[in-house]
Amino acid sequence: MKTTMIGFLRSVVSKYDPGRICMAAMVLLPFGNLGAVDGPFLGNGVKIGEVDQNSAILWVRLTREPTADFGRMPILTEGSPIARPEVGPMPTDILPGAEGEVFIQYMAAGEGFPEIFGTPWISVDPDRDFIAQVPLENLQPGQTYHYLVWARRGEGYQPTTALPGQFKTAPAKEDAGPIRFIVTTCQAVRSVDAGAEGHQTYQQMLALDPHFFVHTGDIVYYDKAPLAKNVAEARAKWNLMFAYGYNLAFHTQVSSYFMKDDHDTLVNDCWPGQTYGDLTWEEGLSIFREQVPMGEKTYRTIRWGRDVQIWMTENRDFRSANTDPDGPEKTILGADQKAWLKRTIEESDAKYKFIITPGPIVGPDKPRKNDNHSNDGFMHEGQELRDFIATQANTFVITGDRHWQYCSIDPKTGIMEMGCGPINDEHNYGGDPGFQPEYHTFFSEKGGFLGITIENGIARAEWFGRDPEFPMSTVPVVRHREVLGNP
Repeated sequence: MKTTMIGFLRSVVSKYDPGRICMAAMVLLPFGNLGAVDGPFLGNGVKIGEVDQNSAILWVRLTREPTADFGRMPILTEGSPIARPEVGPMPTDILPGAEGEVFIQYMAAGEGFPEIFGTPWISVDPDRDFIAQVPLENLQPGQTYHYLVWARRGEGYQPTTALPGQFKTAPAKEDAGPIRFIVTTCQAVRSVDAGAEGHQTYQQMLALDPHFFVHTGDIVYYDKAPLAKNVAEARAKWNLMFAYGYNLAFHTQVSSYFMKDDHDTLVNDCWPGQTYGDLTWEEGLSIFREQVPMGEKTYRTIRWGRDVQIWMTENRDFRSANTDPDGPEKTILGADQKAWLKRTIEESDAKYKFIITPGPIVGPDKPRKNDNHSNDGFMHEGQELRDFIATQANTFVITGDRHWQYCSIDPKTGIMEMGCGPINDEHNYGGDPGFQPEYHTFFSEKGGFLGITIENGIARAEWFGRDPEFPMSTVPVVRHREVLGNP
């Protein structure tokens, strides 16, 4: 099938006509270069983000080579249980970008011959790491869309690379159909567990065919080996992370939302005005928005059918310094975002509401941590949020950042917080608080991901992880289940 489909596309390219592309190729064609030697290629794949009922943003980067040079450092494919500072800086030419243009075709799945839509040829931006972020508009709610991305050197050149994929749009507000979404956090070069394929968890998550995915931040770690202390090194870490095979394949096929935290902004527990080596705070913010599909604001809310609405908070851009004394003026969210969060939650009539946050609101956290709403350093705003959430029916917190999985019930307000855990077991670097019976209904030192399923009006949470007997299986084990709220 691989040879047949690539041969078919070569024949299409030889007499290029966007209207003649066979849509079967969009589903079946593996990532390939159509025989091109010089590229450009799609070595970072595609990310589909900010999906709602009628629109999405397709992120694409053109590369000089088909894939990253994984052989440069053993840590790039072997990971490391320790920080390994002797590894040195991140190689800036791990997957160089390339100038060129991209063209996207897309269509809703279904029987018959659906209409095929296409964009113009769009140039990638050399000043933004050879990336284009392409809005897809006038989509239909509750649909699976297939797409095909083409790349070429420029006007007058034939396409050199084609990459197919798919994504789901959010159902209409009145749609009561089932929804399944997954959440994870914290992945690093040093926690890769599948060599050049990257993080095996992505293969497990893809096998569940979720409606959408949320990454709560720490997508890359600038301050963990190999270190990234300037713009070129920071970009190279992103280039590597999304060249890994499982990571790339997942994001070409799943609607995703990306959030940032400290390690993919600048450095551990950072706040505005700081620097890391030659990397400034402003550069960190800019690189994040460059490297993931992102709309106007990094805090947002999305409705998924009748039963589900999610809120994703921004916990870095507006925060006070961690060292400021606590009180009514000290904030992580900032006044505008906090007012927006409360107002939109109160206005929502979704049956289940999920506040997804880069850092915990309930905890308990590990000792000596002091940069989130469960800590003493931001206790005033944390209590304000807990008190507010407790007044909202069927409203739950999902948090990232912590390197362990858990489910907590706040003893004072009764709100539930679900810690999704890091991408895999290798990313548990210690420091967890252990099982706390006054809080925890579930606690695990392991990593993996959290799945939320709403079906027939009933919501359940499941914490997934690696099967210890079959560690490379695509089928994860369920470590714990909770039924959520009042059906």
